[in-house]
Amino acid sequence: MVGNLFKIHKPRVYHAHEVKETPDGIPYVVRSKFNNGIKCRVSKNLDIVASPGGVISFGSENASFFYQTEEWCSGRDIYYIDTRSIPQESCLFVTACLQTITGKYSYNNGLFPELLKKETIKLPISENGEPNWSYMQDYILHIQRFISFSPLY
Repeated sequence: MVGNLFKIHKPRVYHAHEVKETPDGIPYVVRSKFNNGIKCRVSKNLDIVASPGGVISFGSENASFFYQTEEWCSGRDIYYIDTRSIPQESCLFVTACLQTITGKYSYNNGLFPELLKKETIKLPISENGEPNWSYMQDYILHIQRFISFSPLY
């Protein structure tokens, strides 16, 4: 179960009127299925408590999962899975696995942390029965190398 593998956090919420858009700011992650959930970039000032990079964000109402590479701030009904202890490529693998459960959730049947903790996803495991983060990392790196060498038509 997801709850046995990861801690899920609720970041501080910033409403649109509380943030100031700026091109060189930090991502403002909202309940969108597009652009990695990022509405825009906003100023990081003393009033903004940023969420960490290296985590997987998700919106309870749209049930979309996104890997956030850098620190960010959150709109309403956004949560994150703390994946800072595993490689970025492994997080991308996990994100793809999490996407398989999104069809069960919608705006009126939201994916809140307590529900996500009970969900089961299939991950490759090592000989000792733990998630094989190294395998996941190598798999994504292989895909990235393949894509970078493939001709575009």
